[in-house]
Amino acid sequence: MPRKLQKSEICLNCNFTLRPEDNYCPNCGQENNIRNLKVRYLIVEFFDGLYCFDTKIWNTVKASIIKPGRMTAEYLEGKRVRYVPPLKLYLFISFVFFLFLGKLSDNAIDSSNINGNILTNDDLGTMSLSINELLGNKKKYYNNDSTDVSTIEFDFRSKDSLLQVLANLQTAHDTVLNKLLLHEDIDTNTITRENLRKALALIPLTNAALDSIKPKYEVYNKVKFSTKEEYLAFKQKVPNFNNEQLDSVLTAYGENASWFNRQMLRKMAIYDFKSKDSIKLLTQAILKSISLTMFIMMPLTAILLLLIFYRKKYYYEHLIFTIHIHTIFFIIFSLILTIQIYISESFGAKLWGWSFLLCMIYLVISLRNNYKQSWGKTIAKFILMSIPYGITAFILTLLAVVYGFLA
Repeated sequence: MPRKLQKSEICLNCNFTLRPEDNYCPNCGQENNIRNLKVRYLIVEFFDGLYCFDTKIWNTVKASIIKPGRMTAEYLEGKRVRYVPPLKLYLFISFVFFLFLGKLSDNAIDSSNINGNILTNDDLGTMSLSINELLGNKKKYYNNDSTDVSTIEFDFRSKDSLLQVLANLQTAHDTVLNKLLLHEDIDTNTITRENLRKALALIPLTNAALDSIKPKYEVYNKVKFSTKEEYLAFKQKVPNFNNEQLDSVLTAYGENASWFNRQMLRKMAIYDFKSKDSIKLLTQAILKSISLTMFIMMPLTAILLLLIFYRKKYYYEHLIFTIHIHTIFFIIFSLILTIQIYISESFGAKLWGWSFLLCMIYLVISLRNNYKQSWGKTIAKFILMSIPYGITAFILTLLAVVYGFLA
């Protein structure tokens, strides 16, 4: 039995005067009913709205898959009620895409070898010495001799760790020595390997060069500290520094007191790149910045289409097409991310190349169906627009990464 309406003389939504026979407002469409809402009504309203949204999404995706570019053409012809509005759909799909992308990056960080300690690492500060220095000679900065092993440098964090590496190399297999020689662009033959073993054997255990060098704990460029205590104390103070204090630190260490250096010093001091939590925060900031960049890319792409596919003279026509295309791309990428996260990471990673190829093919077909030009013209114009699009996307993404880190 249908529920009886308790009618009002005016619309509760827009104050439009209603007649006794009006079940719905002729002005805004709201139901003319002042009966108190029941929980059942709220539940029915929720599922009605959910069904309507799901139906529109299905119609939108189906039209996009069956015939690329068809949805844009029908939308511009006025057949819009069956589809989700372009911008609304893009915002929903892009939110899902970046949500999955953030999840994948978090999984990668969690499975990495990063130790997760914040400001408590014992392995801060690195030093380097060449074999020539360890033998008591001056360091050679330039060397054209591809057989000279004295220029080989070793990075180390403590005297004992370096001495252990040197001792192991004296008895190491030839393949290990060859790898070291190749890294230093030195010839790998019997003579150079023998020279390297002899040089290593001559390095004294009591080594003045090794004893005289102290580690430098670097924050940003010239801003370095000689002790771990000073380094950690500085990193703990930086979050409370104002711009004037940061400029003072930069000037004291010989750096320019610019906005860029100030931001870099602050971020390099705050973020600990040996902390998983810190890297996750940084990654989330960069992904958020990139998502905004992709939103900016759409009106720029529409301008590019307007210049190349001038047959459609109105800007909004190109903008609708651009929004639809980027939405489909994000749907494809979201499916790949779903496979990587929830099914098989290795298998999903192998699909990325094919997904980009699929997107390019889809774009060409969509251009052909939407702009009604020959295959030859469509492919030629696709190539023509790909160059400025790629350059613009690269520049904006790079700026987004920098902005996400700094700001």
